[in-house]
Amino acid sequence: MVFFSGAALRSDKRYNDGSWHYLSAVRRPTGLELSIDNVRVTQGQSSDKRSLDRDMQGGNFTGCITNLYTRRPNQQLLPADLSLLSLTEDVVLGRCSLHPPSQTEVSPPKHEPLQAPAGSRCKRRHAQHGEYQLSGEHSWLSYNLPQQDLNYRPHFALDIKTNSSKGLILHAAGRGVVPLLALYLVNGKLRMSLGKNRIIQHKQKSNDGNWHRVQLSVEKSSFHLLVDGVRVTDGHLPDDAGSSLNFHNPVYLGGDPMSKTTKGHNVPMSSVIGCIRDFKLNEEDVGEPEASHVTLPCVDRFTEMGTFFGGGHIILDDYFFTTGSQFELAFELRPRYLTGLLFHVQNHNMSLDVFLNETEVGLEMNDGTGPVRLSVTPPESLCDGKFHMITVSKRSELITLAVDSTFEQRTLPSALYTTALDSVYIGGTTNQNRASVSSPFIGCLRNVNLNGRPVVFETGYRLFGSVGINSCPAD
Repeated sequence: MVFFSGAALRSDKRYNDGSWHYLSAVRRPTGLELSIDNVRVTQGQSSDKRSLDRDMQGGNFTGCITNLYTRRPNQQLLPADLSLLSLTEDVVLGRCSLHPPSQTEVSPPKHEPLQAPAGSRCKRRHAQHGEYQLSGEHSWLSYNLPQQDLNYRPHFALDIKTNSSKGLILHAAGRGVVPLLALYLVNGKLRMSLGKNRIIQHKQKSNDGNWHRVQLSVEKSSFHLLVDGVRVTDGHLPDDAGSSLNFHNPVYLGGDPMSKTTKGHNVPMSSVIGCIRDFKLNEEDVGEPEASHVTLPCVDRFTEMGTFFGGGHIILDDYFFTTGSQFELAFELRPRYLTGLLFHVQNHNMSLDVFLNETEVGLEMNDGTGPVRLSVTPPESLCDGKFHMITVSKRSELITLAVDSTFEQRTLPSALYTTALDSVYIGGTTNQNRASVSSPFIGCLRNVNLNGRPVVFETGYRLFGSVGINSCPAD
């Protein structure tokens, strides 16, 4: 239903079917116009105040919204920047799930170590090392930096690319006369703050979607901000406060996970949404982050269809999973690391794991009588930048694992058979002690099919950690 100035348009058809629908609402001199999936709604017009008031009491919307555009008369359509709005606790930017957000998704997470990828890293010509996409308001990366460098004339530098108007970029908590170091965006302009109204700002907006080099430093009696080589008017520190800095680790890129560092300093707590690269302290690369949350590789080039797993995983709940007399799981993968869990299913009857283990692709099934293992070592490395087809198939008591055209077969000791509503883990699992491989899969999956049916990640899933649905960096 569309409501405006005492009039409303209501569709006769219901749309709570779990699918995406395109909606367009326009107010013209002749009245309201509503189209859903390019079909114009002409019925259900009402101006009765009592019926309108009754219809408007339906409660808050639960679901997903994407590609929101607005337009005023005689103007172009403009994309809405939702990061500018105040968010309630049950709203999550940057990803959609038809399941209600779990508490871990909508509240600041605890500072937990990043589950490190395992195995050899694929080294490809186009792989960009150290570029990170902060993809939601709770995204962050944390670093433990040498205390002597952090507290004696620190000089930070990084590249940033964003369309956000507001958000936190870098911050470190301190004690004493300088309680905070923060770099952030307000109204598209970069600001540096050392707390207590010590703020300097770049005059030009930097949220144009292009890369910008940002440098910030603290001296004995002043602090400095440079954007693309242009120096902002210096800030001043009374009583040589810069000589007694007491910043402490961790140093964060992105949001404030504990909502403590920035609290009370009129600095955004939520992360800027965009890409960061080439993070340095005193002209030295800071290396890999100690921990992270809801971050992905920065896609600065082409993308292609698929789902990117950056250390997180997907859970398909109540999935009708069967390994009867005939069973087939097929998918394509392109890894960035050569060890990681691809699929994990476990119930009281059986378990199934498909995983990478350095030079081989492995399969392990167990019906309670003992594990059945298969492995295939492809003749060519999986690190060649191409997608490779993995197939697990069962015909009666013969099970086959194939990697492209190379395969291995094994006769099962007993007739494995199970049909149940299970949770299917893809890309990793929280039950690491039960899986054949504990480390997550890092890379891209696409064209996942189970028993001839496509497995769609857009509906009926839960997402944990760094996963990019329907978008893979093109290597």
